[in-house]
Amino acid sequence: MPASPPSHSSIAPRPPAPGTSGSAGTPGSARRSMRRILWAWAFGATWMYIVMGAAATEYARQLGVSPFGFGVLAALPFIGAFTQLPVSILIERYGGRKFIFMSTGIIGRVLWLPLAAIPWVLPQRYWSVALLTGMSVAMLLTQMGVPAWLSWAADIIPPRVRGRYFSWRIRLGQAVGILVSLAVGLGMDYADTLDPAYVRVAISLAYVFAAVMGVCDYLMHVAVPSPPESPRPDHSIRHLVFTPLADKNFRRFLGFTFTLTFSIGYIGQFVNLYLLDVVVKDLPNKYFVMNVMMVAIPLLCYVLSVGFWGKLIDRFGKRPVAILSGLMTVNGAVAWVFVTPEHWMLGYLVVLLVTTAWPGLDLANFNILLGLSESRGGERIGSAYVAINSVVVAIAGTLSGLFGGAVAESLGADWRIVIFHWPVTYHGVLFLISGVLRAACLFFLIGLHEEGATSTRDAARYMAANIYSNIQQAILMPTRIVGLVGKVSRQTFRMDK
Repeated sequence: MPASPPSHSSIAPRPPAPGTSGSAGTPGSARRSMRRILWAWAFGATWMYIVMGAAATEYARQLGVSPFGFGVLAALPFIGAFTQLPVSILIERYGGRKFIFMSTGIIGRVLWLPLAAIPWVLPQRYWSVALLTGMSVAMLLTQMGVPAWLSWAADIIPPRVRGRYFSWRIRLGQAVGILVSLAVGLGMDYADTLDPAYVRVAISLAYVFAAVMGVCDYLMHVAVPSPPESPRPDHSIRHLVFTPLADKNFRRFLGFTFTLTFSIGYIGQFVNLYLLDVVVKDLPNKYFVMNVMMVAIPLLCYVLSVGFWGKLIDRFGKRPVAILSGLMTVNGAVAWVFVTPEHWMLGYLVVLLVTTAWPGLDLANFNILLGLSESRGGERIGSAYVAINSVVVAIAGTLSGLFGGAVAESLGADWRIVIFHWPVTYHGVLFLISGVLRAACLFFLIGLHEEGATSTRDAARYMAANIYSNIQQAILMPTRIVGLVGKVSRQTFRMDK
């Protein structure tokens, strides 16, 4: 499942600064703050899952966005992430994290109201430019609030409960995402049955509702107190930048991160386009089917598999799991080539198999970064590792989106070729390139040092044995059920006698 820079509510915060307790005020006030932050994300997730998926892609198509424009749309979240480093420095030096988070976030969400109004207030020749411009500003503002929220949440949520707390937060967001994506798909399909022109109306109304929900997310934080900050105006930027880059292991990790992000940065937009252009274009309920395939089912796969990968990391280490899950994700984009209107089942099953591997790659990636960010000789420079990694991800994602758009624009929307009797569109070319780059990124992991990690072969054997055991149990389950029914029947018969 292609990844993109997450919103402020889906990232685990950094550890609290020295001298803070990790919570705000009394235990009772801290619990109230944590509940507010938790339920605020229900509104935030509603906003997020409305403005992505079928609605976003179809709206851009109807507003005349070119193939290159879709590449720009894919790059926007990464371009916005460039703001995180200067904002982090601003917060470290001068404070004001709650004001930065609230002001940038509310303005960023309110901007979805004029985005919804574009086709109703502007001449058609300005639609695509207005959409790209408005979304650029909204994304920049949203990403600016991420460092402020991380620092704020780290001082509110005690370290001892963060794992459980954020697991509940993720589950809440994913449950909301499934319901919202299905509702949006059904609404767009209903509008399409009335009149195809009504689809644009339905999306505009959905964007208005998303803006309201997004603002409610931030308003829920108004009553959350902000613990005292410790600004450091003399903070050395040079030291924070050059110390991590002198770490050879960290440079290798950056190579992996850059290549992986470049390989997946443009995928989401062009998979959505491929589904609408090729796979579901003739279905009466195409928007619902698209959101089921791209949002609902992948979220379920993620939830069901994330626990297994977490246990595997704890047992064998981060690097082996990153390599194994990375190998499983190599063919994820290529599999979409085999998802066609006539023959889609096998290709989509491969996509789902890859989706179950993404939690392993995400968890391993995050934990490798945490390990590299640990204190060294009593010196805390972990934030510098995270900030530099964010900049590298932003560069790679931006280049990826622009690259994908340039390839799509150069080939053209009508480009077709047949490889081994199988039709391949321009989307397929991008999927094939992504597969090659995903394989290339794994070479950076080969020399990555991790103290205490086992061999990748041991982890692979354990995973294969575990999968075999689960399959065996699934195959034998009907026999066990029959045996249980027989046992209950015999006992019942004896009681009757």
